[in-house]
Amino acid sequence: MYQVTAAIRTDDGGHRVECSVPLPVPSAVVWDAIATGEGISSWYVPCALEPQVGGRIIQFADPGAPDPTTGPEAAAEAMLTATVGEITVYSPPAGGAGGAAGSGGGASGGGAAGVFTYVERDWMGEGVPVPPWETSCEIEDVASGDVGEKIGDDDDTVGCVLRLRSGFDSGGQLPEEAVAGSVDGWSQALTVLAHRLTHRSADGVSTVAAAIDPVAVTVPELWARVASRLVAPAATPGAGGGESGSGSGRVGAVAKDGAVGGIVAAESEASMTLILSGPVDGMLELFAFPAGETHEDAAGSAALAVRVFEYVDAPEGDGSPLGAAAVDVASTWDTTRWRQWLGDIVGNM
Repeated sequence: MYQVTAAIRTDDGGHRVECSVPLPVPSAVVWDAIATGEGISSWYVPCALEPQVGGRIIQFADPGAPDPTTGPEAAAEAMLTATVGEITVYSPPAGGAGGAAGSGGGASGGGAAGVFTYVERDWMGEGVPVPPWETSCEIEDVASGDVGEKIGDDDDTVGCVLRLRSGFDSGGQLPEEAVAGSVDGWSQALTVLAHRLTHRSADGVSTVAAAIDPVAVTVPELWARVASRLVAPAATPGAGGGESGSGSGRVGAVAKDGAVGGIVAAESEASMTLILSGPVDGMLELFAFPAGETHEDAAGSAALAVRVFEYVDAPEGDGSPLGAAAVDVASTWDTTRWRQWLGDIVGNM
């Protein structure tokens, strides 16, 4: 959906995921979405960054951590599981936002309208010896007719293609496992971004995340229960009454449990992205993950989490497309309400 592509590349001796997605908005809007804290927070995870080469980028990916914006104690606790990186390239589109910050690697040339790169050196914890993890986003301007063809829209569409690369310059077991575990996350996050910029580009985004305590089952066992409650086999496109498979088998199906419902936009072996119809208007990412104090505990214990990107009126918005779309507006359902919903799904496992 939305022509998001994701594949693992190893042909240069490294190991990384490469993604692309066409977006029907100007490159300056996409730049704000992928190179500002308010932008990244609106489609990926809560983020704060210093918009310059050498600046820090901090991402709060733990859905069970407190909201770092609610006070110093919450921020300190959230930092315990945050990842911190260094921005190595910050090259905005010509005439775009942040142009005075400098490129740190030369102005983007060729077909590139903007490049944003950062490196995380302590992604497994401070002092743990791991290879640096580099993520780079490149925006490519596309001629009107070409982007219309890629997006399937009219020929007068003005837009660009976002290309994301994330991984390592070297191979080995650790890089291979880390990259393999990130493919679905990037693909589904880009689906969230593409949906808003395609259909609700002038809206702001209010975000909320929640997770429940681990239960004594494996991730596949937990996800099988969750998926079967959300999507009936008969509702799965192409299903013949049997059990629907993982991957894209449920894409396009109706998902509903209690007050929460929508259309499946993307799915992997243990995660699902919904275009919500209730209780809010927006996007939802639901995922199961191993959880425990040790690797042995995590092998037989799993937790369920949700991230919600609710579309709201942007304060002082003028109807123009927004890239830096995360806004300080209270979500309709707070963390406690979403945690209750997760608990209802898991039940008495």
